[in-house]
Order: sequence, then C-alpha cells, then structure tokens
Amino acid sequence: MDIFFQLALFGAVACGLGAAYMLWAGQNAAAMGRRARFDTERQMATVRQRRTTTTALGLGGLAIVLLLMNLIGGAAVKAIEPTPTPTRLIPPTSTLAPAARQTLVATLLPTPTATPPLPTAVVTGADDPGLRLRQSPNGEQIDYLKSGTIVDLLPDAQVTTADGITWQKIRDPQKREGWVAAAYLVNQ
Repeated sequence: MDIFFQLALFGAVACGLGAAYMLWAGQNAAAMGRRARFDTERQMATVRQRRTTTTALGLGGLAIVLLLMNLIGGAAVKAIEPTPTPTRLIPPTSTLAPAARQTLVATLLPTPTATPPLPTAVVTGADDPGLRLRQSPNGEQIDYLKSGTIVDLLPDAQVTTADGITWQKIRDPQKREGWVAAAYLVNQ
C-alpha cells in the first residue's frame, strides 16, 4: 500500500512540472500573439494560449489531488494497527494416520499499551518573528514558533522562574522539545 502513496507523490511532482511547463508555453503563445502581423496568427496564438492555460490548471489541480492523497492517505495507512489473527496449523500426515485434523493455534503477540494523547495548546499573541522555543527556562534559543502553531504540552513540566515568568515544556510539530513562556499558550 505504501508504494501507491509513493506513486501518488511522484505523480504530483510530475503534474506540477507539467503545469509549470504549460504556463510557460502559454506565456510564449501570448507573446507570439502580440508580435503577430495578421489577425489569423493572433487568433491561433490566443487559442494556443487558452489551451495551454487550461491544461496547466488541470495539471495543477491533479497535482494537488495527488499530493493530498499522498499526505492524507499515507498518514491513514500508518495509523492502522495490525490486530493479532489466529494461524491455522496443519500437522503433517502419514499414511497410517486417519484423516488429518486441523488445529487452530492463536498467535500471541504483545498487546500494545495505548498511551493517552498529550494535551495541546495553540501559540497566540507572539509578534514577529514568533515565540522563542528555548532549551531550558531563560535558556539558549532553539527556534521561533509562529502564532497559530499547535504544540503538545508535556506533563508535569511547568516552572516559574525568579523573574516571575511561568515556563511550559512543550513538543513542537517537528517533535523538538523545549520551553516557552506559558503566557503565550492557550489550551485546546
């Protein structure tokens, strides 16, 4: 199933490149129409420009659909967990034994323990370039988080420093862990 989503990504890239080429060809047709001396040449250039623009829009739309298939479908396939299924074993038979009996043996697999999802919050009120993500409270800066970024709140990780700032340990969408000022977080 993974190969299907990889092919969808490849198709999205190919359609995107095709759309870019068709837009370029449409611009060339428009330029030819402006340089044309006769009405027939202008009409042909206009038709060529419309055709290439329409094709470019169609390829661009197909590229978006294929990219969404790759992103959404690939994530959905990864989220499906296999369930243990019984395996049917057939013992070897001999000519002296009566009819072979089939035995159903369950395959025992460790049951995955479900971890509850972490609570999330949204970064709000952070001016440009964003809220500082730090290695420790008042520590070295890792990166900036833009307003609207959804982060995971790590459990039992909130500290108030001597300067009165409450810090929250979080995990950002890139799975980096760090500390941010809790005043800029709104729980979801």
